[in-house]
Amino acid sequence: MGKMGYAIAAVALTVISASALAQYGRGSDCGDARGRAEYSASDLSESARRLQRCAEYRDFSDDCSTEFRRVRSYHSDYESAVSEVMLYCD
Repeated sequence: MGKMGYAIAAVALTVISASALAQYGRGSDCGDARGRAEYSASDLSESARRLQRCAEYRDFSDDCSTEFRRVRSYHSDYESAVSEVMLYCD
């Protein structure tokens, strides 16, 4: 193999290595994003159940506003987590 062949092989190896490292980092980011989304989904689901129980209890002295605020907050967290999944995962 001539000097040109070695140069092409070196460039190809560099590109392949960089690609593998980028995919590894992306995969790690994707896994982290999915973990946050799963955790956020669980929080949102539990909070929504609390809101539902509050409404079903029919305690008309409680307007369930605390539970509703929690649902909105957890939904915001979930929305952000889903955006990260869409960004980092193929």
